[in-house]
Amino acid sequence: MESRTAERVRLRAERGKLRATGPEGLADAWAMIEDIWTGTVARARDLPEPVLHEQVEGEWSFVQTHRHLVLATDCWLRRMVKGIARPYHPWGLGGSWLTSPRRWGIDPDADPSLEQVLDLRRERMDEVREVIAGATAEELERNCVVPDSPGHPRKDHTVLQCLHVILKEEWQHHRYAVRDLEALEKRPR
Repeated sequence: MESRTAERVRLRAERGKLRATGPEGLADAWAMIEDIWTGTVARARDLPEPVLHEQVEGEWSFVQTHRHLVLATDCWLRRMVKGIARPYHPWGLGGSWLTSPRRWGIDPDADPSLEQVLDLRRERMDEVREVIAGATAEELERNCVVPDSPGHPRKDHTVLQCLHVILKEEWQHHRYAVRDLEALEKRPR
Protein backbone atom coordinates (compact mmCIF):
# COMPACT_ATOMS: atom_id res chain seq x y z
CA MET A 1 0.00 0.00 0.00
CA GLU A 2 2.77 2.40 0.95
CA SER A 3 4.53 1.77 -2.38
CA ARG A 4 1.38 2.58 -4.40
CA THR A 5 0.80 5.74 -2.38
CA ALA A 6 4.38 6.86 -2.98
CA GLU A 7 3.97 6.16 -6.69
CA ARG A 8 0.78 8.26 -6.84
CA VAL A 9 2.50 11.13 -5.04
CA ARG A 10 5.45 10.93 -7.46
CA LEU A 11 3.17 10.90 -10.52
CA ARG A 12 1.13 13.82 -9.19
CA ALA A 13 4.33 15.85 -8.69
CA GLU A 14 5.54 15.02 -12.19
CA ARG A 15 2.18 15.93 -13.76
CA GLY A 16 2.27 19.20 -11.86
CA LYS A 17 5.62 20.08 -13.42
CA LEU A 18 4.17 19.47 -16.89
CA ARG A 19 1.76 22.38 -16.37
CA ALA A 20 4.48 24.96 -15.80
CA THR A 21 3.74 28.33 -17.35
CA GLY A 22 7.02 30.19 -16.92
CA PRO A 23 10.54 29.69 -18.27
CA GLU A 24 12.00 28.36 -15.00
CA GLY A 25 9.18 25.89 -14.45
CA LEU A 26 9.43 24.68 -18.05
CA ALA A 27 13.19 24.21 -17.66
CA ASP A 28 12.55 22.17 -14.51
CA ALA A 29 9.92 20.08 -16.31
CA TRP A 30 12.24 19.44 -19.26
CA ALA A 31 15.10 18.45 -16.93
CA MET A 32 12.72 15.94 -15.34
CA ILE A 33 11.86 14.53 -18.80
CA GLU A 34 15.53 14.19 -19.71
CA ASP A 35 16.31 12.52 -16.36
CA ILE A 36 13.54 9.94 -16.59
CA TRP A 37 14.45 9.05 -20.17
CA THR A 38 18.15 8.75 -19.30
CA GLY A 39 17.40 6.07 -16.72
CA THR A 40 14.95 4.27 -18.96
CA VAL A 41 17.30 4.21 -21.94
CA ALA A 42 20.07 2.82 -19.71
CA ARG A 43 17.66 0.12 -18.54
CA ALA A 44 16.66 -0.69 -22.13
CA ARG A 45 20.31 -1.10 -23.15
CA ASP A 46 20.45 -4.13 -20.86
CA LEU A 47 18.22 -5.94 -23.38
CA PRO A 48 19.44 -7.18 -26.77
CA GLU A 49 18.63 -4.66 -29.50
CA PRO A 50 16.22 -6.96 -31.40
CA VAL A 51 14.04 -7.07 -28.28
CA LEU A 52 13.75 -3.26 -28.37
CA HIS A 53 12.16 -3.57 -31.81
CA GLU A 54 9.49 -5.94 -30.45
CA GLN A 55 5.98 -4.72 -29.78
CA VAL A 56 4.10 -5.53 -26.58
CA GLU A 57 0.40 -6.21 -27.05
CA GLY A 58 0.27 -4.28 -30.33
CA GLU A 59 1.81 -1.09 -28.90
CA TRP A 60 4.85 0.59 -30.41
CA SER A 61 8.22 -0.97 -29.70
CA PHE A 62 10.80 0.95 -27.65
CA VAL A 63 12.49 2.10 -30.87
CA GLN A 64 9.16 3.05 -32.46
CA THR A 65 8.23 5.07 -29.38
CA HIS A 66 11.39 7.14 -29.81
CA ARG A 67 10.63 7.59 -33.50
CA HIS A 68 7.18 8.86 -32.57
CA LEU A 69 8.70 11.35 -30.13
CA VAL A 70 10.94 12.61 -32.95
CA LEU A 71 7.79 13.27 -34.96
CA ALA A 72 6.09 14.98 -32.01
CA THR A 73 9.06 17.32 -31.64
CA ASP A 74 9.16 17.92 -35.38
CA CYS A 75 5.46 18.86 -35.35
CA TRP A 76 5.27 21.00 -32.25
CA LEU A 77 8.75 22.51 -31.94
CA ARG A 78 10.27 22.58 -35.39
CA ARG A 79 7.08 23.20 -37.42
CA MET A 80 5.20 25.41 -35.00
CA VAL A 81 7.65 27.17 -32.67
CA LYS A 82 10.51 27.45 -35.16
CA GLY A 83 8.29 27.83 -38.25
CA ILE A 84 10.22 25.30 -40.36
CA ALA A 85 8.05 24.45 -43.38
CA ARG A 86 9.46 20.93 -43.86
CA PRO A 87 10.60 19.93 -40.37
CA TYR A 88 10.12 16.18 -40.53
CA HIS A 89 12.87 13.63 -40.28
CA PRO A 90 12.22 10.55 -42.47
CA TRP A 91 12.35 8.27 -39.39
CA GLY A 92 9.48 10.03 -37.63
CA LEU A 93 6.55 7.78 -36.82
CA GLY A 94 2.92 8.84 -36.55
CA GLY A 95 -0.19 7.02 -35.53
CA SER A 96 -2.98 5.86 -37.79
CA TRP A 97 -4.04 9.51 -38.19
CA LEU A 98 -0.98 10.04 -40.42
CA THR A 99 -2.43 8.68 -43.65
CA SER A 100 0.11 10.17 -46.11
CA PRO A 101 3.51 10.12 -44.39
CA ARG A 102 5.48 10.33 -47.64
CA ARG A 103 3.80 13.66 -48.36
CA TRP A 104 5.48 14.97 -45.22
CA GLY A 105 8.84 13.46 -46.16
CA ILE A 106 8.50 10.55 -43.74
CA ASP A 107 9.60 7.08 -44.78
CA PRO A 108 7.11 4.55 -43.34
CA ASP A 109 9.46 1.71 -44.35
CA ALA A 110 12.42 3.07 -42.38
CA ASP A 111 13.95 0.68 -39.87
CA PRO A 112 16.73 2.56 -38.09
CA SER A 113 18.77 0.97 -35.33
CA LEU A 114 18.33 1.90 -31.68
CA GLU A 115 21.55 3.91 -31.72
CA GLN A 116 20.52 5.84 -34.84
CA VAL A 117 17.18 6.74 -33.30
CA LEU A 118 18.71 7.68 -29.95
CA ASP A 119 21.24 9.95 -31.69
CA LEU A 120 18.39 11.69 -33.51
CA ARG A 121 16.37 11.88 -30.28
CA ARG A 122 19.32 13.52 -28.51
CA GLU A 123 19.42 16.19 -31.24
CA ARG A 124 15.69 16.84 -30.90
CA MET A 125 15.83 16.88 -27.09
CA ASP A 126 18.72 19.35 -27.23
CA GLU A 127 16.60 21.59 -29.47
CA VAL A 128 13.75 21.55 -26.95
CA ARG A 129 16.13 22.36 -24.10
CA GLU A 130 17.65 25.26 -26.07
CA VAL A 131 14.24 26.74 -26.91
CA ILE A 132 13.13 26.50 -23.29
CA ALA A 133 16.42 27.97 -22.03
CA GLY A 134 15.99 30.96 -24.34
CA ALA A 135 12.29 31.48 -23.65
CA THR A 136 10.93 34.59 -22.00
CA ALA A 137 7.43 35.09 -20.64
CA GLU A 138 6.64 37.13 -23.76
CA GLU A 139 7.98 34.45 -26.10
CA LEU A 140 5.83 31.81 -24.42
CA GLU A 141 2.74 33.84 -25.30
CA ARG A 142 3.78 34.29 -28.96
CA ASN A 143 1.28 32.87 -31.41
CA CYS A 144 2.87 30.31 -33.74
CA VAL A 145 1.39 30.49 -37.21
CA VAL A 146 1.07 27.23 -39.14
CA PRO A 147 3.46 27.03 -42.11
CA ASP A 148 1.78 26.64 -45.51
CA SER A 149 2.99 23.09 -46.07
CA PRO A 150 1.72 19.57 -45.37
CA GLY A 151 1.90 18.67 -41.72
CA HIS A 152 0.46 18.80 -38.25
CA PRO A 153 -0.87 20.79 -36.47
CA ARG A 154 -3.11 22.74 -38.80
CA LYS A 155 -4.12 25.59 -36.47
CA ASP A 156 -2.21 28.26 -34.57
CA HIS A 157 -0.99 27.68 -31.00
CA THR A 158 1.12 29.69 -28.58
CA VAL A 159 4.69 28.65 -27.87
CA LEU A 160 3.57 27.61 -24.37
CA GLN A 161 0.81 25.40 -25.77
CA CYS A 162 3.29 23.75 -28.14
CA LEU A 163 5.76 23.09 -25.32
CA HIS A 164 2.97 21.65 -23.16
CA VAL A 165 2.12 19.17 -25.94
CA ILE A 166 5.77 18.09 -26.17
CA LEU A 167 6.05 17.67 -22.40
CA LYS A 168 2.85 15.66 -22.24
CA GLU A 169 3.88 13.43 -25.17
CA GLU A 170 7.28 12.78 -23.60
CA TRP A 171 5.83 11.99 -20.18
CA GLN A 172 3.00 9.77 -21.41
CA HIS A 173 5.15 7.81 -23.84
CA HIS A 174 7.78 7.35 -21.16
CA ARG A 175 5.15 5.70 -18.97
CA TYR A 176 4.19 3.38 -21.85
CA ALA A 177 7.84 2.56 -22.55
CA VAL A 178 8.48 1.64 -18.91
CA ARG A 179 5.36 -0.53 -18.82
CA ASP A 180 6.44 -2.33 -21.99
CA LEU A 181 10.06 -2.72 -20.85
CA GLU A 182 8.78 -4.52 -17.77
CA ALA A 183 6.95 -6.98 -20.04
CA LEU A 184 9.99 -7.41 -22.31
CA GLU A 185 12.28 -8.07 -19.36
CA LYS A 186 9.97 -10.89 -18.24
CA ARG A 187 9.89 -12.60 -21.64
CA PRO A 188 11.98 -15.75 -21.84
CA ARG A 189 15.11 -15.37 -23.92
